[in-house]
Amino acid sequence: MGPIQIFLLGFEDLRAIGGIADELTASSDAGTIRIVDARLLLKDSADEVVAVSGSDLDDSEREVLRAAAGPLLSLGAGSVLGGKDGAASGPVLGADAALDIDELGLSAAEIGELAEELAVGDVLLLLVIENVWAAGLANALRKADVVFAQQDYLSAGGLVALGALLGSEVALDR
Repeated sequence: MGPIQIFLLGFEDLRAIGGIADELTASSDAGTIRIVDARLLLKDSADEVVAVSGSDLDDSEREVLRAAAGPLLSLGAGSVLGGKDGAASGPVLGADAALDIDELGLSAAEIGELAEELAVGDVLLLLVIENVWAAGLANALRKADVVFAQQDYLSAGGLVALGALLGSEVALDR
């Protein structure tokens, strides 16, 4: 499995989604990414939210992903809860969470909370993708027992901000 990346994107106009959807489809078709989950919320009126979801995964692929995620949840729960109780609770926590969601992967209460934050016409996109292109590297890193101290992505805007920060430090040194 490749690294999983999560995006939460907001738009003031649904038309902005078109080019993004085209690129996601092209990347998915090329095998570069897999869309694990995509959830789109559109606040259509003051009291109505349209919700749409999609995924590249079929039911058997979802089971494989859950089988891989369960032990990781257990590991995380074990670090907080300690010992066997923590290790056993990871799959239980995942199952409990799954019972409280509808076909969109969000509970009605969660959709309602998100909708309250949106203005009429606003769009919210939750996107979870697997970076298939990096699966080999991820496996090599795991086999080498590499410990990640930090992992992040740097965008063009991030480079501009970094340049401004570095420029400020240079100016202070003068």
